[in-house]
Order: sequence, then C-alpha cells, then structure tokens
Amino acid sequence: MGIPVCIPVIPKNAKKYVDAVIDKNWVSSLCLDEEVNYLKKLEIGFSGFVGVKYGTAVTSGTAALQLAYAVLKICPGDEVIMPSFTMVATASAAIHSGARPVFVDADKDTWCIDVDKIESLITKKTKAIVPVHMYGHPCDMERIMDIAKKYNLFVIEDAAEAIGTEYKGKKAGSIGDIGCFSFYANKTMTCGEGGMLVTNNENYAKRAAMLKDQAFGQPRFIHEDIGFNFRMNNLNAAYAYASFEEVSDYVAKRIHNAELYNKFLSGIEGIILPPVSKNGLVNSYWMYGIMIDRNKFGMAKQEVRDQLKSQFGVETRDFFYPMHKQPVMLKRGYAKENQQMPVSERLWEDGLYLPSSTNLKEEQIIYVADALKKLKK
Repeated sequence: MGIPVCIPVIPKNAKKYVDAVIDKNWVSSLCLDEEVNYLKKLEIGFSGFVGVKYGTAVTSGTAALQLAYAVLKICPGDEVIMPSFTMVATASAAIHSGARPVFVDADKDTWCIDVDKIESLITKKTKAIVPVHMYGHPCDMERIMDIAKKYNLFVIEDAAEAIGTEYKGKKAGSIGDIGCFSFYANKTMTCGEGGMLVTNNENYAKRAAMLKDQAFGQPRFIHEDIGFNFRMNNLNAAYAYASFEEVSDYVAKRIHNAELYNKFLSGIEGIILPPVSKNGLVNSYWMYGIMIDRNKFGMAKQEVRDQLKSQFGVETRDFFYPMHKQPVMLKRGYAKENQQMPVSERLWEDGLYLPSSTNLKEEQIIYVADALKKLKK
C-alpha cells in the first residue's frame, strides 16, 4: 500500500465553476459579470469564514506576506521578529521588503514561537512580530498582542498552515493587524497556487488591493507607489471558491484524522505526538507531525523515514530546517554561526510528518500506525 504525504481534494463544483469562467471569457483578474465573479465571491466568503471584514486574493501565501510588509510600510532598516522554526517564506518575504528577520526559538510544547523570548529581542528598529501557527496549532496570540501593544508593534499572522485553526473563539488570521493564508496544493483548501491577505482595517485593505495591482492610481497610469503583480486570476478563484465551499468539512476531516492517529500511535514508546488542542484552542492539523525519540524508539528519524518508504510505501516529510541554521541566513548575516535554538534544532532533527490528506481513510491511518509499531526496536 503506497500512501503519499498529501493529495488535494478535487471540489465537487470545481469543474462547473472553472468551465463557467471559460464559457463567459472572464479569465483574468478583472470580471464584470457578477454571476462568475469568483474573485469577489472568494474574497467575501473567505474573509467571512476567518471573521474579518476584508480579504484580497493574491498569487500565493508568500505574496500575501510580502504584500503585508508593504502595506504596513516595513522597509530597509526595520526588524521583524519571527520564529526560527518555520518555512523559509516567512523570512524571505521580510528580506524582500528590506527588513531584517530576527529569529526566536520554538516553544517545546506548541512548536510555535516561544513568546517568553520575544520581548528581550525588541529594539528601536523592531516594527512587527510575525507569529506562525505551526502545522495548524495556534500561537499564544493573547500574549503576543499584549507585547505588540506595549511596544507599538504590528502583528502579521502567518496563517499559511492554519485554515480553520482557532484561538479562544477567534480564527487564526483574524487577531493581528493582518493575516496571511496560502492556498497551495497541500493546504486544507486550495487552487494549486494562491493565497489571501485578510484584515479588519479598511485602510490596509485598500492599500493591499492597490499595491497588489501594480499600484495603479487615478487616472490608471499614474503611480504614487511601487506595487506588485500579485493578482489572482478568476480561473484560480473559481477553483478556490469551490474548495472554500467545502472548507469546514475539510477542516473537520483533518481533525478527525489526527484524533485517529493519536488513538493508534499513543501506545508506541519513542513517538512524541503533536500538540493537542486545549483551553479554547483548536489545532486544525494541516499536517500531522510527530517526533522520534531515537533512544526510546530504537532508531533515528531519518532511518524511520527511509524504512517507512522502503518497507511499507509510506511517504513522509521532514520538519522545517531552522532559519538560524540556513546557509543563506548565515551568509547574509541574519544569523550567527554560534546561535543555538535547541527546540527548533531538535524539531528538525527528530520531527517528521505523516500522510495527512483530507480524505485519508481510517484503514490507511491504521496501516501507518502498524508500520511504525513494526519498526520499533
């Protein structure tokens, strides 16, 4: 039995909506036919799902992050505090804006940014905090917002992995000044490539819509700012909207799959399960990640991955390599050779995620769990 890490769900209305866009020939980012204006439907629908007033669709989650920095006028000389344990886009978007990423170790219990370490890194150059809801688990947003308020900092939520994640009754992406989402193929809802910037601030929303569209002004070819071509086209939006229509079901399925994994893996010594939702938090389990205690399990993470693939056909993927260890961050001076962030480093060394497709079947989860039981020495 071969089991991939993640297969996207094809929404039931995807072909219908995409065909309608093609039939009416509104395939670009402009659509004047309300019936097939899926960009508008997507922006209104998704922002409502998150619980904010405004949303603007873009070409990727990375574009949403880069646009957020531009909207908030974060520029060369500024510093942005973010976790070291994250995907590179969190840092690269800041670097493209000219800002300097300042890395923080992960919290051992949540795998998200360690809030206890943020305040000591704030300087006169700090302009924003970028919490990342890692693998679908929410950050400690209440404390992060308190720190931001104390030092007059922006908060940009990197919610690329957190569609459906909740923090004390609020959806991830709705708590900070701006939230950024990804609709990449392995995300809970998708259109292959795409993303969304959301906010409750009308001025930020207007500036985002202007900047993503080459900063066209009035009249059209007068420019007061330097913009981007981050426009999502209506074809992508049609597929994304079909996926969005089913998003609540997708989130529920991933949570259910995680509960099954917890049930079948809980008795295996040497496997550390992912953070569990509690105290008003909802982990949406974008990916189901585990850590391997090599001393108790009997083999290291990489051997586990190799054996799962070769013996059982089970695909897995490494956790993220910490930003403070990345060659490019060291070469450019964003990190130092002697920096130590033990939690982030251990997550990389011992962490992997298992097959996490929305439509994963219970028998497949049992198969993966049985494979891990057979590998344990």
